[in-house]
Amino acid sequence: MTFADYRVTDADRRPLPQSYRTEPRHLGYRDDDLTKPFAHYLDSTMLPLPPHVDKALRTGPEPSAGGYEVDDVAEYLSAPGYTSMETGWTRTSAGTLVVSCLTDMPDVTAGMWDWWFGWHGSDSARYKLWHPRAHVFAAWGDDRSSQPHLTDTERYIENVSYVDEYIGSTLSHFAIRFVEPSALGFAPSAGTTHICARIGTSDFPVVAGWLVHQVRPTDRGSEMRSRFFLGRAEILDLPANSTSRPMSTRLLANPVGHRALAPVVATVGRRRTSAQLARDLLRHCAEEMNHLAAFLPSLFTEFRGVP
Repeated sequence: MTFADYRVTDADRRPLPQSYRTEPRHLGYRDDDLTKPFAHYLDSTMLPLPPHVDKALRTGPEPSAGGYEVDDVAEYLSAPGYTSMETGWTRTSAGTLVVSCLTDMPDVTAGMWDWWFGWHGSDSARYKLWHPRAHVFAAWGDDRSSQPHLTDTERYIENVSYVDEYIGSTLSHFAIRFVEPSALGFAPSAGTTHICARIGTSDFPVVAGWLVHQVRPTDRGSEMRSRFFLGRAEILDLPANSTSRPMSTRLLANPVGHRALAPVVATVGRRRTSAQLARDLLRHCAEEMNHLAAFLPSLFTEFRGVP
């Protein structure tokens, strides 16, 4: 067993949210969105990319020695200082595409990010605040917003966030399955949080990556160290109604189909990890994290008590 074994949760087994099939998809705010109490935070003017991100995009892939597998992420991110590739991308000797992004966040705390991850997923209008030019839709597999006794982390850990967003010019349909940080080997650390998730698609019972966002304190506030590990694809044992393509899900999750198609899914997962995907994901991550960090303290102060 490795740290990166994913265990299917109750939220995974729930049917797709009704809004997934009924809610219109569009960028920006329309009609009722404009009446939301947080609508004044929507700003489609994005900050320029930080110089270190722009440099990484122009430089291209880093040497493979800068990468590692998700099973080792806790060891690397728990060590003091920085790794050799805080911003950039590379491919490991095992074929995993690793994308890293460092974001400076003055006046932001780790607790604000735990609140954000527990708060934004119940409403597409909230999700669009994060990246107004790319985010389209969001819904929880298990919407826990009406349970005031839950902590911020209990709202999103062992939950599934179904999100539609543009990565580059491609509209992707993701199922982000959040896990306890300890599942990847992280120990609790004062003032620091780790947001960890298995990345999959809402179309099929397939996952093909991991994400980790470490938020740790600095003299100015905090910094986020984002890591994406892409290409490690597997089929999950999910009910047909938990994906948008139930017939394909029945085939993939069936024991016979699973045995026959698991090698194909693994091969496709590796082949779809292109350099263009790495560039698009790095840019997207830098844009959304810098954008939200600029107003997250104010948003948190105003809405932290709003379910």
